[in-house]
Amino acid sequence: MSEASSRVLEAARALFLEGGAGAVTMRSVAERVGVSATALYRHFENKEALLEAVVNSGFETFGGYLYRALEAPTPEQRLSGSGEAYLRFALEQPQMYRTIFMTPRPDAGPDSGGPHADSTFRFLVDRVRECLGAGLLKEGDPEELALTIWAHVHGLVSLHIACSLGKTDEEFKLLYGHSLQRLFSGLLKS
Repeated sequence: MSEASSRVLEAARALFLEGGAGAVTMRSVAERVGVSATALYRHFENKEALLEAVVNSGFETFGGYLYRALEAPTPEQRLSGSGEAYLRFALEQPQMYRTIFMTPRPDAGPDSGGPHADSTFRFLVDRVRECLGAGLLKEGDPEELALTIWAHVHGLVSLHIACSLGKTDEEFKLLYGHSLQRLFSGLLKS
């Protein structure tokens, strides 16, 4: 991606966070970047393509965090590492986190997440499936178990990012770790 396209994406992401998808117009992005609206069309076909690129770039970055968990040697450590990667992404990239997980999109529907959103959820499902295959988790549907884990970590992180918990990042890391331990202890086989 060119430097100009990156600047356009950053401006679109900022507008998206400030006022939702409706605030992202080719004109408003162009004003923010300091170019003419027609210049944006060299980089993005239309507003929908620009919004899709904003969300996809967030999921690509998120995926980069998650995939590092694959370096762990055991299924349990890869699943645990996925939870740690989720937290690192949220704390290091809060604007991107808000963009992909906390801001409503007009295309929100069953198939609106796109390939990157689907691949990051599939990553979690695969980690759960690995743990089930290794006999580490109580029997269950891998997708439902993954959704339970995701809802848990997303809820915690969203509360923290929204400043609803009154915790510093360091305090929150401890809370998050303890909460994940409690969740996993309920999912692990006795």
